[in-house]
Amino acid sequence: MKRFLLALTAVVFLAPTVRAEEDVIIRGQFPQILARGETVVQMANRMAVTMINLDRMIAPPCGMKRIFEFAGADYYDENDLTKKIEPSRRGVWRIAVMGKGCWSPRLHNVFLYPRVGVPAGLRLGVPGRSVAGARLQSEAIGLVLREANGIAMRGNCEDPAFLVDTTVTKARLPGKPWTESWSASACEVTRKFAVMFTPEGAKTRIGVVLSD
Repeated sequence: MKRFLLALTAVVFLAPTVRAEEDVIIRGQFPQILARGETVVQMANRMAVTMINLDRMIAPPCGMKRIFEFAGADYYDENDLTKKIEPSRRGVWRIAVMGKGCWSPRLHNVFLYPRVGVPAGLRLGVPGRSVAGARLQSEAIGLVLREANGIAMRGNCEDPAFLVDTTVTKARLPGKPWTESWSASACEVTRKFAVMFTPEGAKTRIGVVLSD
């Protein structure tokens, strides 16, 4: 019954923001313990709203149902998504959600920040499996999209670039540099960028180069 209610409510809530021919469903066993100051259905709906714009760019409406399916929830050190920690410590929940429909499976990540007595704060992370923390992701997004947009403009593409996926190509170890591959798309052309994270004391230097 819980799964049915999640799906039904998401369709009703999102209906004003989607095209008439598109059904949007969110389903799965979202952790009820994270729904503070709201129901788990309301929390799941807010996540769907957070993801929907990027999801439509990755998989444009095609007449199929658009499905967001819960894929896991883990609590991490906010600066290092390889370090799972106890919820009693300061950190962030990463909620993994699979996007399905329109032939392009995609993995979304939503950062959830619990707050006392009110609904949690939500922030969209990069798609895929990046292990950079929320702050580093925000910094790297700007660098990658700047490079992607510059390349697209030189090819007479005026559409803004967006991220499609991220993967780790060199494992992250404490205090050591690590590398990820971030894919960005514009005008139906997807390019991969090597994103290099280099810890330097309390800071981390980020470098971005086209890799394909």
